[in-house]
Amino acid sequence: MSKYLTLNPNNVPASGRVSFARGNPILTFTVGRQMADLDMSTLRVSGGLDIWRTSAGAAGGLRPTAGAASELMASQKLGVYGVVDQLVFRHAETKQVAEHIRHYQRFMSSYLPIMAGSQDQIGHLSKSALIMPNYTAFQTGVIRNTATSDFAIPLPSGMTLGGEKLPLDQFPLEIEVHLSPDSQFFYSSDGQTVNIADCFYELSGLQLTCEVMPKESSGPASGAFSFNSITSYFSTLESTNSIINYNLGLSKVLAAFTNFIPSSFVNNLSQDGALTYMPSKTNGDLAPIDSISFLRNGERFPYAFEVDTNFREDSDTVVVDSQMMKSFLGSIVPESVHKRTSIGPVNSNRNYRVDGTVETGYRNIPDGGASYGVGVLYDMLDSEGVDFKNAQFSMQMTTQLDDGNPVSAYLFIKSKVTVAYAAGGIEIIM
Repeated sequence: MSKYLTLNPNNVPASGRVSFARGNPILTFTVGRQMADLDMSTLRVSGGLDIWRTSAGAAGGLRPTAGAASELMASQKLGVYGVVDQLVFRHAETKQVAEHIRHYQRFMSSYLPIMAGSQDQIGHLSKSALIMPNYTAFQTGVIRNTATSDFAIPLPSGMTLGGEKLPLDQFPLEIEVHLSPDSQFFYSSDGQTVNIADCFYELSGLQLTCEVMPKESSGPASGAFSFNSITSYFSTLESTNSIINYNLGLSKVLAAFTNFIPSSFVNNLSQDGALTYMPSKTNGDLAPIDSISFLRNGERFPYAFEVDTNFREDSDTVVVDSQMMKSFLGSIVPESVHKRTSIGPVNSNRNYRVDGTVETGYRNIPDGGASYGVGVLYDMLDSEGVDFKNAQFSMQMTTQLDDGNPVSAYLFIKSKVTVAYAAGGIEIIM
């Protein structure tokens, strides 16, 4: 018979209210050692989100009004997930890290649109995660809300999505949540920041809930469990011929995907730093990808050929190349388990500008906004993967990025990780 645990964060001030702006950038929760197995899929963080404005020297407690309320915005496709910058799972006693997802906001910017349809955004996600299907709904329902917006969200990651039960008698768990800066969470609806520069978000009533299965005695003195871990990397593209190289040191790589954003948009209140745009130029024009190759130790793999896009064939083509999009979707969630998505021709095309102030700008794209990326699936069965322990991973692209505009590329690697435990401690095998 299972039971449910409700846990408070370890490091919350007496007020119970935390925010990046007030000097509380990291939250920790501990599921202590006990004779039970933890169902990782049941982990939920709940609480309330408030949006405040510090004005005229006040200590806070003022809601955005007038110009601030109309200009202030945050990512409608991320909702409250936009406040999470990093997510860490570690052994609560030895502090050994099992999974550390940096740029978690960027990961979720690709994961959520692929895993949830427009009806999900209208329905349960709007209540649980404050995710909305469009710009207007989010500003009305969250930004201009004069009361606390309640939420209760799972924490998608390798450890929580793998279906494994965590033996708490061997692996007591500590969960660490790093909060995003306000300048990354918010952005301006019209590119102006004067009225919103002092706005900040605040979390309250935070709790972690989960389900555990008690057991009468400890399991074997030694054992192991596996899960699909997410590892993140960061690069910058600045030319028409770009190559990303990494020595991953991972022996069972299942998939890899990358999303993009102009580097100047990161931590910039005037622009949405959460969307996943196509590479773009300084003037806001898109810089589409002509071709892409994935390589292992310098050899094309798993495709033995360079993938040419439909843009190379016809630069007037607006619809994104179907092969590229299919590969991208499969790299995040294998096609065999893919049920629904909100990504379609209207939010994955090339018919927009990376300029929020014009009618054809990214802010006016429906169904959650621009959703684009590239990826490759190495193992359709999510089983053994490909060995990159001593082999270099590379991604080579030719693009229309001919003006040197820096574009940030966030690479996410999904790989199988094994945690082995014994009387002497634990070992995390990448």
